[in-house]
Amino acid sequence: MLKKVYLIGVSLLLVARPCFAGYKDDIRYTELSNELSLRAINLPTGSGVSVTQVEAPEATNAYMPNIADTQFNGKIITDASAGGLTSGHATTVAKNLYGNTTSITPGITDIDIYEANDWINSGWYSGTPPTENNPLQNHSWVNWFQNSNAPIRMDYAVNRDGFLPIAGLYNSDYGAQNKPSDIPDTYGSMYNGITVGVSDGTHRYGTTAYDGTGRVKPEIVAPNSYTSFATPYVTAAAAMLIESAGADAAAKDQLTLKSMLLAGADKSISANWDQTTARPIDEVYGAGELDIYESYFIQQGGRQSAGSTIDERGWNLSSVSNSSSEVYTINVPAGFELRNLSTLITWNRDVTRTARGPNVNYTSSLANLSLSLTGNVSQTSDSSVDNIEHIWRDSSSALTTGSYTLTVASTSSTATEYAIAWRSELYQDYSLWSATAFTASTPVDQQDASDDPDDDGIKNLLEQAFGGDPETQNTDILPINEIVEANGNQYLQISYRKPNFSNGLTYIVETVTNLNDTWSSQASVVTLISIASESGGFDRYTYRRVDPISATDKAFLRVSISQ
Repeated sequence: MLKKVYLIGVSLLLVARPCFAGYKDDIRYTELSNELSLRAINLPTGSGVSVTQVEAPEATNAYMPNIADTQFNGKIITDASAGGLTSGHATTVAKNLYGNTTSITPGITDIDIYEANDWINSGWYSGTPPTENNPLQNHSWVNWFQNSNAPIRMDYAVNRDGFLPIAGLYNSDYGAQNKPSDIPDTYGSMYNGITVGVSDGTHRYGTTAYDGTGRVKPEIVAPNSYTSFATPYVTAAAAMLIESAGADAAAKDQLTLKSMLLAGADKSISANWDQTTARPIDEVYGAGELDIYESYFIQQGGRQSAGSTIDERGWNLSSVSNSSSEVYTINVPAGFELRNLSTLITWNRDVTRTARGPNVNYTSSLANLSLSLTGNVSQTSDSSVDNIEHIWRDSSSALTTGSYTLTVASTSSTATEYAIAWRSELYQDYSLWSATAFTASTPVDQQDASDDPDDDGIKNLLEQAFGGDPETQNTDILPINEIVEANGNQYLQISYRKPNFSNGLTYIVETVTNLNDTWSSQASVVTLISIASESGGFDRYTYRRVDPISATDKAFLRVSISQ
């Protein structure tokens, strides 16, 4: 029987609406782009990553993006269903996924487009799904078949082929709302992919009703008015991570990508974001809003094995034995707190295919894993139905100095492959710093921020700011002023070193041409030109005056530090 599918996008009148201009800021892509540029690191663009885009038709055979649009210059867009006409919905999805200026992954050049009815009837609802050769699928459409046929085949294909499917949910402010459940089975009920809502919460959300009931959906949200157009933002973020993984197969494994995207998600999207022991993510916002900055640096934190002491960011792809556990140690050093700890594990549902003549049957099983944090605290995520577990601790519940253990435990009868990803922030304000920076040789009345117990002319607050020892004279930590040549001109610049963790201080570089005038930090007069990593856990920030020396007879630069 042929199956019909539905758009989750917008009406034809609205489908050509422009992409949100500010979404790149919202998902911290702009911040990531700027920082990588300052660090002289190439920004991943999705280069070399091919994608599958499945589209429900707006009208008969209208499921293709407008390939004449300049956003798609240089793309190889294959009409895999053959005979497609232009769709405004497909064009907007495509612009958000691989548009040359509208997306975060203009480097994606190879795209396969399928019409959703052709797709679903080619083995994805009955029979056997064809092999998927692309690492990512984008599904900005839904359907309520009210059974497990489509999601169980999707999960089977994921296990077989190793791709990551990303699918939008239905909008709560668009289309017919008298659907049989809030979460569609296709593909809102899949286990082995990611489902997407919108950041303002105007999507259908809740728990699954088909193919495993009670699981929280969506897993993540992204900033757009419609789930159709938010979904490709997440797919594009996954493509960035695939490119940045390079030849590291584990770093771009489907499970690893999912864990990085969800662990990196931003909880501040809602003051009401919460979780319980039995519900690993929020009922509306999932793990939070897409945050490609955090997900990228989780990946760059590197693979760190079970049994090791882990850094502030990182990930692992591992396997936990039956009825066993694996542990990861977190050490918070003296004089520090660990804030905003986000740790997430995910694993796939196993699906077995059996064929007897023309009949193909699928059966599934799901391992039961839990994630716990112990030490001076005790927190557990242990859902009996979800295939993710998540621990989140914001700055109000920071980990204090000491040793902690993350435990991934299994009660299943077989070994289970899982991915774990985490991020956190070491924090040390003046109070924490001073508690460990001074020995008994420094009187208490010389330990205030404005004091200078070693008489080197550097106050304690500046010792903290630039990584000095308040009991040892050392002026080498001070900012460096110099004159440099660039593009045939000479410029005044200043550089300073800063600890690569949050220290509660604000650093502002200011300039003036007359000491009787007001100092200015405006980008029109002074600009940050580079950030370079240094040994000992420091970064060096270099600022330069915008105008060359020849433009004025004198100029000054300084670094202002405040709490």
